[in-house]
Amino acid sequence: MSKRLLGPAFIAVGDGTSTFGRLAIEDSRIVGVLAADGPSDYPLPAGSTIAPGLIDVHTNGAGEYLFNRDQGNAVSVAGLAYAQTGTTGFVASVMTAPWESMLHAASEIVEAANQLEEDWPLGARCLGVHFEGPFLNPKFRRIHRNEWLLTAGAARAQEMVDSCKGACLLVTMAPEIDGASEALRVFLENGVVCSAGHTGARYREGMLAIGLGFRSLTHAFNGMPPLDHRDPSILASFIQDRRTLVQVICDGFHVSPVMIDILHRTLGDRLVLATDAMPAADPGYHIDGGVVRAADGTIAGSALRMDEALRNYMSYAQIPFAAAIVAATYAPARLIRHDAELGRIARGARADLSFWDKDYRVVATMVGGRFVYNCAEVAA
Repeated sequence: MSKRLLGPAFIAVGDGTSTFGRLAIEDSRIVGVLAADGPSDYPLPAGSTIAPGLIDVHTNGAGEYLFNRDQGNAVSVAGLAYAQTGTTGFVASVMTAPWESMLHAASEIVEAANQLEEDWPLGARCLGVHFEGPFLNPKFRRIHRNEWLLTAGAARAQEMVDSCKGACLLVTMAPEIDGASEALRVFLENGVVCSAGHTGARYREGMLAIGLGFRSLTHAFNGMPPLDHRDPSILASFIQDRRTLVQVICDGFHVSPVMIDILHRTLGDRLVLATDAMPAADPGYHIDGGVVRAADGTIAGSALRMDEALRNYMSYAQIPFAAAIVAATYAPARLIRHDAELGRIARGARADLSFWDKDYRVVATMVGGRFVYNCAEVAA
């Protein structure tokens, strides 16, 4: 493909700033930001914004498809669905299940993602796998079935890494369980980001976990003790230590809007928006009050979209789009160590882009310089 010009439009860079101009792309890469005056191959309506593509680091499927159950078949369905939300990349979550089933699901997801990469672009890209379990604290397991939880260890960690053929990006693990430090060592040696979650750890244990190499916290406030003022939980350690990033489900139900605002004020650019989207595809699950619940009423996940999470974040924290989008682009890219080419509008970065109207609704999504979702407002 030859060089193409997009805009003019507001350009949210991904670092909290914005400018007004045209964006130049060539093949699958961004080559620069130009002045607003001049020709454009893709003119946009007044008030439009171009931003980096959103990245969801914790999602369980889309439509009627679950990564655990439908495995590789869910990848293409999810990619098409997520593209409609401005999402250009996602990490497929494999929840706690029978051990061999988890490993098989991860393998099938990676194989499907690799195949789609060859046929690409068909939607948002599956960037890799996130294991949420089975190394969790039984007291904070929520919907993760107790009989499927396992003690951690080096051998099991290596099996998880091997099943993903180099695409294991993220593991949620309770740092206090037996064998966690041995598993952590294997994950770190293989470049896997370890995220504390479904954990009963307090502040001191959290600081120890960070010292050992944990760099993320999964769905803040959920699956962990409350942030008590006398005996603070692990959340306090991850808020305090600037080496970490903290994920949050910004739907107004998992975490109240005022606590989202407090997280924003304390974390700044270390806050990561993640959906933990859970299609209510099995008979035992239903959508109730904006969340997906199991038959006994336990919250299983969200019914959230990434674009909705972003608009909620803007509202709850009272911040502009250019500031809010950092939590959905550059921060998640940093978390999974893809920030060298994703999450920002910068020369040499991948042309994974989202296009927004004046009301911050997604009108188009571009992956590697090609439109994978496009409303009539954007010239194709």
